[in-house]
Amino acid sequence: MGHITVDKALKEYYLIYNVVIATASFAFIAALILFFRYNYFSGANAVIISMLAVIIYIVLFSVFNLLLSNIWMFWAFSRVRNVHELKKRFISLGEISEESTLFKRIENSAENDRKYWKLRLKFAQEDIFVDDVSISEETIIYYSKTMCIMSIVLSIFIFAFGTLLLAFAVDKEIFMAALLGVFLIILAVFFGYRYGYKKLKNREPQLILNSKGISTNKAGFYRWEEIEKYMIITGRNAYLKYTHSRGEECINISYLDIKSDGIKLSKLLMVYRERNKLQNNIRQ
Repeated sequence: MGHITVDKALKEYYLIYNVVIATASFAFIAALILFFRYNYFSGANAVIISMLAVIIYIVLFSVFNLLLSNIWMFWAFSRVRNVHELKKRFISLGEISEESTLFKRIENSAENDRKYWKLRLKFAQEDIFVDDVSISEETIIYYSKTMCIMSIVLSIFIFAFGTLLLAFAVDKEIFMAALLGVFLIILAVFFGYRYGYKKLKNREPQLILNSKGISTNKAGFYRWEEIEKYMIITGRNAYLKYTHSRGEECINISYLDIKSDGIKLSKLLMVYRERNKLQNNIRQ
């Protein structure tokens, strides 16, 4: 049974997860279209049946996703050498909790339960940390120029649409259209300035990672010795959360260059923390 890297295991998980979501979503939308195209129910019954279908879809998808996660986790932990790193990084990405049934099953396994006993023996070994020389001594992360320019372009489209609404709102009967046009223009100016121009002009470092700790404009600097645990939340709104001896910090990384790459960020955090441990051991 060949070994694979932690990064490869995580990438394969997200690849499978995205394929499942895309396939399930496409199948559900296609089923709804066919239902409304060929259904023989009245309007009210069709709506009720559609709502029930949505609920059933959510339940079935959740159950299937849970089963898929458990199958993948067993596969990944069986093939990865550094199982502790995989566990920590998977937890930091918010995909699993410390209380997972898989970890309890491994911890409570006996020799006659060969499937989980082998994993228990792997968890009894310490990870072998191999430093990644491609990661520099310090990583400085700025606002993403691409994200900022996209925000400005979107604002221009919203502004143009609002202007068109105002231009054609010459009659009292379409007063609401004019009101909407004014709202869209104000929204475009606000959004474009705050999330586009202002961030594009700001070239100060927003997140600095190194073997000493984490530094941000909002929270300042925290040494690795102070940080107890961290979590990365990706998606439309992305955050880096970490707890320390004085409380918790939640840093919005939605407009940063690292925003969409949770695997890369989890790798950086892991490497710098391990470097810190090695440096402290050398000093001792």
